[in-house]
Amino acid sequence: MSLRQLNRQKTRAAILTAAKALAATSNWQDLTTREIAKAAEVSYQTLYNYFPSKAEIVRALIVDTYVGPEDALLAIIKNYRGDLLASINEINATRFALIQATDPQWWFLLSSYFAPGRDGSKSGARIMELVDQSGDSYYYQLLRLAQGTGQLRDDVDIQLMSHTLYCIANSAGERLIFAEANFDALQQVLAQQSAQVVTPYLNEAA
Repeated sequence: MSLRQLNRQKTRAAILTAAKALAATSNWQDLTTREIAKAAEVSYQTLYNYFPSKAEIVRALIVDTYVGPEDALLAIIKNYRGDLLASINEINATRFALIQATDPQWWFLLSSYFAPGRDGSKSGARIMELVDQSGDSYYYQLLRLAQGTGQLRDDVDIQLMSHTLYCIANSAGERLIFAEANFDALQQVLAQQSAQVVTPYLNEAA
């Protein structure tokens, strides 16, 4: 990776770190991008070059936190050894661990910013919509690899299957965010659901 790319990564990380810190103590409705730039110790123009709006900053925070750390997820795919369900469960566990490690209040703040209910309640639906087009690529890459190595049948629509896996993981993740279910129980249910989606399309000889 070039020095320029490293500097861009550092600047982006500084902006998101500052925004997340401000989210813990500020009202998102009142927070300005200039305040975020100041906290990140970058110019307003620099921040604008990375994130043209506050919504884009929040979306990046959600994607980075909810979808999961890219390097860790790509490592799971790279180290795939033929057990598709185990790798799917590993991806889900990696994402869930990150969700669980994040202060629940932070999710409520973001949910309140994007989708406040008329009665003052908070909903995770808008958060799910924001990341829905971002995370299924990891499942897709894994399924494509499994198909290419003969573990998954050739006639499977892996785009549809990856989206299905991502949607059921999102549903479980939303319940975890809003403390509607136990972590271990969710992991078990999600593993069962993933198996129901994938197992009928595995090659018996694989």
